[in-house]
Amino acid sequence: MIKISSVVKKYDDLKVLDELSFEIKKGSIFGLLGVNGAGKSTILSVLNGLTSIESGEIEVFGLDLKKELTQIKNISSIVPQNLAFYEQLTVKENLDFFKNVQNGTKESYEKALHVNSLEEILNQKASTLSGGQKRRLNIAIGLLNDPQIIYFDEPTVGIDPKSRNEILESIKGYKKLGITVVYTSHYMNEVEMICDEVAIISHGKLIAQETNLQNLEKHFLELTKESHV
Repeated sequence: MIKISSVVKKYDDLKVLDELSFEIKKGSIFGLLGVNGAGKSTILSVLNGLTSIESGEIEVFGLDLKKELTQIKNISSIVPQNLAFYEQLTVKENLDFFKNVQNGTKESYEKALHVNSLEEILNQKASTLSGGQKRRLNIAIGLLNDPQIIYFDEPTVGIDPKSRNEILESIKGYKKLGITVVYTSHYMNEVEMICDEVAIISHGKLIAQETNLQNLEKHFLELTKESHV
């Protein structure tokens, strides 16, 4: 379980996370849903030790984030919204490089390759890939350390509907591998498609946490109406 309790994060006088609390079940696909600027990327940064908090407590699989960050990083991976690989290298060269950086194993390499269907494009330069193929490579790199938890920060931004659906289907498969998935999005239909449970956040606050998708849609529609007032 990932437990987030009364977390506050500020940039100057602006609270981007405001007493945020929720729990994520181990082995689930958990969605963080909210409009741009809601605080989704910030909480992922906090969970991965990339930014500090002013107050609150976070526990990841029984580990205290403040005291045991190194252990948490060893079992976690984050797939950022921005592409994080070398365009001038081939797919294979990128995977080999990041496997060595992350101390990946042959098994984790093969798994990352297979679940993202990269076998047929291994020798292509990353710069020549389609938008969907680049996203799949970005995701594969995030699997090379064989994580128990993987965080996705809006991984379908800027790709065509077919590639988007392929990526969402592959993410659903991670649950079968025993990986806990935390997925951020501002698209209601994405979280409906893949998530077991969803938290809606706005201005760094928890608005609702639901497994019932009808209730979720009601909360989100109210939120998007307010954001356009």
